[in-house]
Amino acid sequence: MRTFAIPLLVIASLLLAASIGMHLSPPSQEGAPPASSPPAASAPYQPALEKDPPVPAPPQSATDDFTTFLARLKVAPENSSSSLVLTRADREQAEKVFRSSTGVPEDIRIEMHSPFFEVDPEGIFALYVDLPALERGLALFQQNCAHCHGPFGRGNGSSTAQWYSGNFPRNFNYAKFKSRSTPYGAVPTDSDLFRTLTRGLYGSSMPSFRHLAPQDRWALVMFIKSLGNFYDDFDEVVINRFDPEFGGRDSQPPAMGTEPEVTLESVTRGRILFIEQACVTCHQGKKSRPVGLARWEGTFDNWRDEMKRPIRNSRNLTNRVFRSGAAPSDLFRIISDGPSIGPMPSYRNLPEEDRWALVHYVTSVFKPDYPQAPPSADQQAKPPKALGKEPAEP
Repeated sequence: MRTFAIPLLVIASLLLAASIGMHLSPPSQEGAPPASSPPAASAPYQPALEKDPPVPAPPQSATDDFTTFLARLKVAPENSSSSLVLTRADREQAEKVFRSSTGVPEDIRIEMHSPFFEVDPEGIFALYVDLPALERGLALFQQNCAHCHGPFGRGNGSSTAQWYSGNFPRNFNYAKFKSRSTPYGAVPTDSDLFRTLTRGLYGSSMPSFRHLAPQDRWALVMFIKSLGNFYDDFDEVVINRFDPEFGGRDSQPPAMGTEPEVTLESVTRGRILFIEQACVTCHQGKKSRPVGLARWEGTFDNWRDEMKRPIRNSRNLTNRVFRSGAAPSDLFRIISDGPSIGPMPSYRNLPEEDRWALVHYVTSVFKPDYPQAPPSADQQAKPPKALGKEPAEP
């Protein structure tokens, strides 16, 4: 009997619990909507293929903090002439560490970097006192960015030697950026920097930082701007490249017109321009498609980045991997104003219609649903001298 009694007690207990639960639950209302299910996961973010969401306005407190920083930078020499400038021994040590950790070739004279190395980064950080946005940006940078860009933003983080081969992280001291909406050689806008932090650099080791709150991304933007300093030994003053009074190039983005319709004629025109403007020299050579060239294939000794480190490959235009994005507006920006780093120039001298034609051709080589330039386009074009008289195959 005991063998059957125990299971019967268990079953009775379960039935009793179910009955109590039914009485305690709220009565169902006829016509009430069903309980909502968890929201579906959003589609993966594809920065190379999407248009950017609108950039929110920066918090006024963040822009005010950066303005205060610039004011302190100007009066710092009055308080102490050497407070922001390293001693010779300290600068030589900084250069030694820099060379050993960034891949700068031995035959490159490090003295070319001295205007940037003479600035004491810890002296710069000392100006952040009671500036919450910059202090927050410094903390976020050390947590998220320093392992690649280095603790002082010089592009020599601890991961550099292990992760990079001809594709080094940016040195923020130089204030040179590829992903910009501004003219060649100009500093990017705040929105440009925010966009890069949000999207990441597709096809590189830099991820998206969308997981950070917008105010944190804006704090990082202001901190990165505060790193773009060099020492002007003539006037004996430290200058920030993002200072609107610096007197550099216009940093406002040029107007971008409406993209014209994609047609066979515009793609064909783009292919002809691609040859005549020597884009084919770096991106295709004698290959059948613009799949990029290795440094040795074109004997391009001038392929160097902002720190004179060798750039080993040109971009493969057929695989949709564009670090600044592959939307038409992204391609138009990079074609119009160049990356400011490396051998690619600005093509703003071309009419806007021709620049859009180049966009259409570049898009056609990785999107087969676009019109494709016919072989006759190569015969119509005048090949650049670097390729000789024989036109490249289509």
